[in-house]
Amino acid sequence: MNGASPELAPLWLSLRSASLAVLLVAPLGFACARRLRQLRGWQRGLAELAVLSPLVLPPTVVGFILLQLLGRYGPIGGLLNRFGFEIVFSWQATVLSSVVAAFPLMVRSALASLEQIDESLPQVARSLGASEGRILRQIILPLAMPGLVAGVSLSFARALGEFGTTLMLAGNIPGQTQTLPLAIFAAVDGGETGQAWFFTSVVLLLNGCCLLLMQLFETRANRRQPGRNLLWGLNRRLSRWAWAWRSRSKAQPPHRANTYGGEATQATPFLLKVDLDHQLGPFALQLAFSSSSRRLGILGASGAGKSQLLRCLAGLETPERGRIELNGRLLLDSQRQINLPLQRRRIGLVFQHYALFPHLSVAENVGFALAQLPPGQRRDLVNHQLERVGLRELADRYPGQLSGGQQQRIALARALASEPDLLLLDEPFSAQDTYLRRQLQQQLADLLQDCQVPALLVTHDLEEAYRLSDDLLVIDQGKLLAHGPNHEVFDQPRDLVVARLSGCKNFSRIRQLSPTRLWALDWQLEIQRQEPVDAAISHVGIRANHLKLVAAEQIPKPLASNQWLCELVKVSEGPFQVSAYVVPIDHPGRSLQPIQVEVRRADWQQLSDRPQPWVLNMPAERLMFLRQNQGKLVPSTTRPDLSNALAARPDRDPDPEL
Repeated sequence: MNGASPELAPLWLSLRSASLAVLLVAPLGFACARRLRQLRGWQRGLAELAVLSPLVLPPTVVGFILLQLLGRYGPIGGLLNRFGFEIVFSWQATVLSSVVAAFPLMVRSALASLEQIDESLPQVARSLGASEGRILRQIILPLAMPGLVAGVSLSFARALGEFGTTLMLAGNIPGQTQTLPLAIFAAVDGGETGQAWFFTSVVLLLNGCCLLLMQLFETRANRRQPGRNLLWGLNRRLSRWAWAWRSRSKAQPPHRANTYGGEATQATPFLLKVDLDHQLGPFALQLAFSSSSRRLGILGASGAGKSQLLRCLAGLETPERGRIELNGRLLLDSQRQINLPLQRRRIGLVFQHYALFPHLSVAENVGFALAQLPPGQRRDLVNHQLERVGLRELADRYPGQLSGGQQQRIALARALASEPDLLLLDEPFSAQDTYLRRQLQQQLADLLQDCQVPALLVTHDLEEAYRLSDDLLVIDQGKLLAHGPNHEVFDQPRDLVVARLSGCKNFSRIRQLSPTRLWALDWQLEIQRQEPVDAAISHVGIRANHLKLVAAEQIPKPLASNQWLCELVKVSEGPFQVSAYVVPIDHPGRSLQPIQVEVRRADWQQLSDRPQPWVLNMPAERLMFLRQNQGKLVPSTTRPDLSNALAARPDRDPDPEL
C-alpha cells in the first residue's frame, strides 16, 4: 500500500475494498430489489434463488465458481486478458469478492423496506401527474430510507469481514490482497497471537460502529414523521432550486384552473364510453356501457368485478381487449395500440384506505399535484381546497395524526386539487362506522356538487349507492346486469340478481296458472295481477318494507286478492323497525320459505298485542317479476335459517335477536 504502514496495510485495504463495494452494491441492490418486487410466482422465486444464493453457499464455493469464470482460462477472464486486464489475485478481486458477499444482504434489506411501502402510494402519485423520477425521489426513497441505511450498514460490515471468497479469488498477498480477515488468518497461522487479536479488535470495532450508526439513524428516524429524513430535506431543497431555475429559464404552463378560483362554474359536458374484455384466470370481466351521468355508481357483491373495472379505467391494469373514451379523449384502444399511462389520463383516485403520503403534511399532500405552480399560487390553492373540506387548521399535521374521517376528506381534497376529468372512488366509506359514514356521504355529495367534478363510485352499500349516484351500473360475475337511473334500478329490476343486490329480501319461484294468475312455489300462495306475465319470468319478488301485516279483525271478509291469513314464525327486533317472518296458515306442507316483513316499531307494538292469525297484504303494484340470470339462482345471504322455527311454529319468539 503506497506510503502506508505495513502493519496497517490490511486495515486500509479492507476499508477501501468495503467502501467501493458498498458504493456499487447500494444502487445495484436497490434496483434489483425493485425489480424483484415486480415479479410474481415462479419468476420471483427463481430470481431470488439466483440473487440470494451467496448467502447460503459456502464462501469457498462462491470463490471457486468466480475463479473458474474470471481466471486466465475462464470464459470471462480469457476475454479480459485479451485487453490486458486481469482480475484474479489483484486488489480489484477483493472489491469483487466484497460485492458478491454484500449484494444479497443489500437486496434483502432493500426488498424488505420496499415491501413495507403501500403499493397504492405510487399509483396515487401517478394519478396526480407525478413522473416516475419524482415518485422515486419524493415517495419511495424517503419511505424506504431506514431500511436502505440498514442495508448499507450490514453490507459494509459483511464486505469488511469477507474471507473465503477473497481467499479463493484474490489470494492472501501481503500489501496487495491481504484484507483484515486474511491478516488474522495469517497471524494465527504464523503464531502471532497478539497481532491476530489486534486485527480482530479492529474488525469488532468497525462492525460495532456500523451497528451503532444504524441504531442512531433508526432512533432519529422514529422521532420524525415517516420519511422525514435527510433525503427528504435534500429533495425539498433540490425541488426549490429546480423551480427557481425553471422560472428563470422559461414560462410555466398555465394551470387548468376551472373550479378553484372560488366561483361556481358551469359543468362541462361529460361522456364516458367503456368496452372491456379482461380475463383474470377463471374470472372474465366483460363490460360495455356508455354514460353521461356525472354521478355514476357501480353496485355489486364482493368479487363481482367492480374494483377491476376501476383499475382498468385508471390504467392500473390493461385489459386484453378494450376501448375507453372519456370526454372524447381515447384513454385506451387495444386495436389502435393506444394506452395512456395513469399520469396522462387526468383521473383522480381515492382508495378505500385513502393512501395519504405518510411523510408529507396535510398541506403537502393536497399540494402534491401542484408542483408546477409558483409557491404562492400553490399555497393559495391548497388553502382553498382545505377550506372546502373544513380542515384548513390541520394543514401542518400529518396523516397519522388525523382521524379516519379527516383522512378521507384530505384524500378527496388531494384528488380534486389535480382538477381531474373523472374522480374514481373505491368504497371510500367502508372503514367508517355507520354514524360517521352518513356524515361523510353528505359532505362528499356537497363537495362534488360544489366542484362539478364527475365521479364514479364503487360500493356494495345500497343506501350509499342510492344517495351518491344518479345512475347505477349493477355488475355480477364480471357482467353488466342493469344500467339506468338509480330509482329505476331499485324500483323496477328485471333480473333476480339485480333485485337481490338492490336489497330485496323476498323471492319465490313461480308457475303460471293463467296469463294473470301465478302460483308462488316457495310461498304456496296464488298471486293475481291485472296484466299478463311474460313467459320468460321465473321468479316473483317484493321488498320487505312494501308488505303489510294487519290484525285479522281489521280486514273485511272475505279477503281480497293477494291477501292471506298468516302466522309469525320468527322475529328480529331493531332500534327503529322489526323484521317479522311469517308463513300462510293454509298450505299443504311445512317446507315453506318464510316471508320477511319490515314493520315500524310503533306499529309492531300495536300489532304484537293482537291475536294471530294476521293478514298479510301484498300490493300487486309492488310485485317484481324477474328473470333468472345464467340459469342459476344466486343464494341469499340475508335471510336466516328458519327450518327449526318453522317446525316449532311458536306464536311469538321470545328472543329478539335473530
